Amino acid sequence: MEMEKKDLAIIILALLLAASGVGNIILGVEPVFIPPVSLKNWHRDAHAEAARPLVLDPVDSWDSVSNNMIRHVCDNLWYYDLYSGPDFQLEMRLATKYTWNMDMDELTVILRKNVYFHDGSYFNATAVKFTFDRILYFTNITGELNSETAHIASPSSLFYDMSGKSILNKTVINSDYNITFVLNNPNGVFIPLLSYDACAILHPATSPTTRYLEFGKDILVGTGPFEYVHYIAGEELKFKRFDLYWGPTTFWDEIIWVFYPDDLTANNAMLGKEIDYLGGCIPSLIPTFQADPEITFVNMNTSTTYQYLGMNNKKINNKNIRKAIAYAYNYSYYIEVVLYGFAIRAHQFLPPGFPYYNESFRAPEYNTAIARQAMINAFPNETLGLTAQLYGENGTNDAAWLALSLVSYDILEIEGSILSQEMNTVLAIDLDRIGIDISADLMDFHTLLDVMVNDKDRLNLWFAGWKPDYLDPFNMVEPLLNNISISNTIQLQDAQIMQWLKDYEETNPDNITKRADLLWKIQNRAINDLYVELPLCYPWIYYVHHKSLGNVCYNNMGSYWVRDSYYIPGVSTI
Repeated sequence: MEMEKKDLAIIILALLLAASGVGNIILGVEPVFIPPVSLKNWHRDAHAEAARPLVLDPVDSWDSVSNNMIRHVCDNLWYYDLYSGPDFQLEMRLATKYTWNMDMDELTVILRKNVYFHDGSYFNATAVKFTFDRILYFTNITGELNSETAHIASPSSLFYDMSGKSILNKTVINSDYNITFVLNNPNGVFIPLLSYDACAILHPATSPTTRYLEFGKDILVGTGPFEYVHYIAGEELKFKRFDLYWGPTTFWDEIIWVFYPDDLTANNAMLGKEIDYLGGCIPSLIPTFQADPEITFVNMNTSTTYQYLGMNNKKINNKNIRKAIAYAYNYSYYIEVVLYGFAIRAHQFLPPGFPYYNESFRAPEYNTAIARQAMINAFPNETLGLTAQLYGENGTNDAAWLALSLVSYDILEIEGSILSQEMNTVLAIDLDRIGIDISADLMDFHTLLDVMVNDKDRLNLWFAGWKPDYLDPFNMVEPLLNNISISNTIQLQDAQIMQWLKDYEETNPDNITKRADLLWKIQNRAINDLYVELPLCYPWIYYVHHKSLGNVCYNNMGSYWVRDSYYIPGVSTI
C-alpha cells in the first residue's frame, strides 16, 4: 500500500495493497477543460479491505485512499500543482498572497474571494480559523481533547516539532479574507505542511468541533470540485460535480469508486472493461494490461514511495537478529519476481530524485553467510557446529540450518491481498535458511491500521510503504524515527538519531552541506548500524485505465485527481 507517508502508509498506506498506480506527471501536458455533458461516470476499483477510505474527517486522515477522497471535496490553502513538472511546485488554492514577518514566526495569508461551500455559503477567514482551531483540538495541542469521545488525530505528529512542541500557536482573523498564523518557533516546512490533506478547509456549520466526521452519520462539506454524496461499505463511494466550484469547469457529473471483494476481482473488472480506472494493479497482470488494446498502461519510471520491511525494535531487541534478517532477505528476487521488475532497490529512506538523495549510500545486500554469522553471534550455543557458509554451498550445513527454529515471529498479512501473501511467502523462505520461522498474522486493513496506531506491541514484522505528505526529506525520515511520532511503529528509541533529527529541523534550509551530512548520518545509523528496518524498494509509479480517458493526472506524489480528466471525443467508452 502506498503507506504513506506516507503509508502508516500507516497512516501511510501499506504498500501491500498494490504495487499500485500512483504516478508521476507527463511533462508538457496542460489541463484541458471540457464543458459539462450528459452523465459520465468514472468508476474506480478499490480493494474492499485494503483500498477503501478509512475515515471521512480530514484532520484524522493519514491513509492514501481517504486523502484521495477528501482532496476532491475540500480545498487546502496550498496544494502541489500536479501538472507542473518534476519540480512539483506548490500553488496557492484558497490562498492568493502571503507574507512572513521578520522573525519568520507569523504568516499572514490573503484568502481567495467568491468561493462557495457546497451548501452555497461563502468561504472566508472564519472557516480557516475554525479548521485550524479544530486541528489544535484533535491533535491535543490545546490539551482539551476528551479521550472518552475522541482519539488523537492520526497525523498529529506532523503538527509537532522535534521537541514535542506545537508548530502552530494560534490563528488570528484580521478581516474576512485576511488571516495570520502565529507559530511557536520559525518553521521552514510550515507552508508545505498546509498542503497536506489533514489541513483541508472545513465548513464550520457542518463540521462538529469536538468529534470526528463519521461515515453514515455526517456529510463532508468543502469548496472542492465535487460534492460528497455517500459511501456504502463494500459497494461504492459517490461524488457529484459542484457547479459553483471556483476553479475550472469539471467534465464529470458523477464519480463512482466501485469496491470489489478483493484485488484480483478488481483487476478482472478492469480487464472486463467494467471500470474506467484501476486503483491498484497486481504486478503479475501488467503484461496482460499492456497487451490489451483497450487499456492504457503508463509506467512513469519514477517513484516517491519508499517500501520497507518493518521490525519491532522493542520486541526484536537483539541487533544481531535484525542484522541477520537484513542480510538474509533476497532483495533481487523480490523485485524481479514478485514485483516483476517494476521497482528499483532501495538503499535509504529517500527515493531517487528526492532532495538530498545520495546515490552512493548503500544498505545491506543479500548474503546468507553474513546473516548466519549474525545468528551464530546471537545464539552461540544453539548453533554450535554450524558454519556461516552461503546458502547452496554445503547441503548438509543448509539442512541443519533449515531444521533449526531459533526464534519465531508473526508477520502481518492483509486479507484478500495476493501481493501480501506473495511477499510473506518469499520472506518465510529466506528466513528459514537462517533458523527463523514466521507465521501470518491475518487481518483486514482497518485492523492493521488500528494495530499500527494503538497496539504496536502486537507487531513483529510487516511490509509497509511510506510516501511524503509534503516534499521535504524531513517528512520522509522524521515520522518513522522520531520517538514521539505515531508512525514510529518500529518503536525505535535512539537518543543519537533524535539529536540529529532535531539538528536538521533547526538548520537553515540554505545550509545544504549540513543538511546533507545530517541526513547521511541519520540514515547510516538507522540502516547500517542499528538495522532498524529493511529498505526494500522504490516501486515504479504506473497507471492503468481505459483508453477513452484523457488528461489523466499522472503525478509522482501519488495524488489521485480527476478534476481535469474527460472522455476523449470519438473514442469508444466502456
